[in-house]
Amino acid sequence: MSGIWALVPIKELAEAKTRLAPVLDAAGRRELVLAMARDVLTALAETTAISHVVVVSDIEGIDRLLSVDKVSVFDPRPARGLNDQLERACARARVAGASQVLIAHADLPAITPQAVRTFLDPGLDTRSLRIAANQEGTGTNLLLAFLPLPTPLQFGKDSRLNFEAAAARREIQVEIRRDPLLAADIDEPADLAELARSVTGGGFANKATARWLAEAGPLEAPRQPITHTGSIR
Repeated sequence: MSGIWALVPIKELAEAKTRLAPVLDAAGRRELVLAMARDVLTALAETTAISHVVVVSDIEGIDRLLSVDKVSVFDPRPARGLNDQLERACARARVAGASQVLIAHADLPAITPQAVRTFLDPGLDTRSLRIAANQEGTGTNLLLAFLPLPTPLQFGKDSRLNFEAAAARREIQVEIRRDPLLAADIDEPADLAELARSVTGGGFANKATARWLAEAGPLEAPRQPITHTGSIR
């Protein structure tokens, strides 16, 4: 199947979202991660320009845990580390006929099919990258690129800046998009509190995350003041 393939990495659930520990125990963090991932995958699967949606994960039974239609799983082993795992998934997608990849993080609970369609439009130049920045502007929540990848992946701290530096060395253009629906990732207790307010105010459509919040009930306030240090992308 050709066209744009969407890749969504999901790491070990026991290690996920540890910065939310002041307000969520391990079981709560696990369920939140799965709920947000379901909403991200559903939004991607409902975007007609995307021909295939793939979870990149070595978690046993992740397909059953997520239970989202029209989504497959790629086990990136023996690759280690996010960038190596995603590059391995990109290579597999290219062999299977993909011409472009959209890499999306799984903790974007406000994402919608319309936001994805807007991000994909207009079409990408072959010698360029398109990035949806995080709230701080230094990270990368979505990345659109042609295959083979024009530059090695740079996910991690300050990834947007690192992508721009890597692209400049190869004379590749980088287009930065800023969309609140694609920027709202969940890393800190303050992010979770803002998400809860959005749901309570009725300005939130994604069902799995909203349902999780309703079932979780009021979240305990952190014992110490929160300093938002930004996402690591």
